[in-house]
Amino acid sequence: MNKLRELGVTVCEHVVANIRPIKLVVHNHDNTWECMCGEIDHHDFIDSKIIGLNNLIESDSSILPIKQLPIGCSAERQGINADWKYYVLEE
Repeated sequence: MNKLRELGVTVCEHVVANIRPIKLVVHNHDNTWECMCGEIDHHDFIDSKIIGLNNLIESDSSILPIKQLPIGCSAERQGINADWKYYVLEE
C-alpha cells in the first residue's frame, strides 16, 4: 500500500459527520495534512478528528487527485464535481 495513503489527516467536524464534502485540502509545511469543508463556521477544530487518508479516499474518491499534493501547497474546489485549483502556501 502507498505510504501516503496511510497518513493521518485532520478533518473538520462537517466532513467527519458527512454533512459536507471535502473542498479544501492543505499539505502544511510541517508535513501535516488537513481536509476540510472549506466553510468558515468551524469551532477551532474542537470536533475535528484524525482520519487515515485511505479511509477518506474510500469514502470520497473525488479527492484522489490531491494525494500527490506537495508540502507547502493547498488544493481547493467549489464542489464535489468541480476541478481542483492548486495554491502555494505562504511560509
